[in-house]
Amino acid sequence: MTDQIKYQIAPEYRELESWINQLHSNFPGSGETIFKSRNEVKVFSVGNYLLNVKAFRIPNLINRFVYVYFRGSKAARSFRYARKLIALGIDTPAAVGYVECLKWGLLRKSYYVSIHFKYEFTLREVLNYQVADHDAILRQWVRFTYGKLHKNNIFHLDYSPGNTLICRKDNGYVFQIVDLNRMSFGPIDFERGLCNFRQLDTDRQTLELLAAEYASLCHKDEGKAMKTLIDLDRRNKASRIRHEKFKKLFYINLAAFTF
Repeated sequence: MTDQIKYQIAPEYRELESWINQLHSNFPGSGETIFKSRNEVKVFSVGNYLLNVKAFRIPNLINRFVYVYFRGSKAARSFRYARKLIALGIDTPAAVGYVECLKWGLLRKSYYVSIHFKYEFTLREVLNYQVADHDAILRQWVRFTYGKLHKNNIFHLDYSPGNTLICRKDNGYVFQIVDLNRMSFGPIDFERGLCNFRQLDTDRQTLELLAAEYASLCHKDEGKAMKTLIDLDRRNKASRIRHEKFKKLFYINLAAFTF
C-alpha cells in the first residue's frame, strides 16, 4: 500500500502547493541540514522564499494512531499553534504549511514548514554568558514571556533555551519562539508562570534575576518568587537525573536480556 499524503497550506502561500505536495519525496536528497538529532531541520530555497522544514521522527506505534485520530501530528499542531500566535501578535516564524505521510491509516512521517528566520543567537548563548547585555536581554525576555505569552493564556511546554531565537534591533531585541507542538492554553497564575522558567538549567544568580523581574510584572513579592523558582529548578534537575538513570538502567537490562 502506498503512502497517503495529507497536507495543509496557509492561504497566503498557496503558490507553494506543488512544492509542499512533493516535500516527502524531495526532503531526503535536497535542502541544507542545519540540525539533526531525533528530528531533522533543513533549509530550502524555493523561488523567492527561504523555507525551514522540520521533519519529525516516526512516532511510536500508539502515537502513530493517536496523532491521526485524536491529537493531530506534531507538524499539524506546530502549524495550528503558529497561526494562533501570529494572530495574537506573538513573534514566531511565519507558518507555511505541514505534510503528513500515512500508511495503513497510521502516521509515519510529518513535516512542518515555516519561513526561515535568520537569528543572531538563542537564549542558550545568553544564559551561558556568551552574549553581551546578559541581564538586559533576560529582563526583556521575561517581559516578552509575561506580556506576550502568559497574558494571552499561552504556556509553552518546551520553553527550553534553544527554543527562543533572538535578533538585535535599534530599540532592543526581537524574540521568536519555535518548537510549538507542545503548548497549553488557559489562565496562568503567578506560580505557574514561574514554572515556565524551570527548564533553563542556569545558575542561581540568573534564576534570581528572572524571578525578580517576573515578580515585579505580577506585583508579587520578589523573595517568594526567587525561592519558588529556585525550588522548581532544583526539582527539575533532580527529575532529569532520575530519568537519565532510568534510561541507562533500562538499556543495560535490555542489552543483558537480548544477549
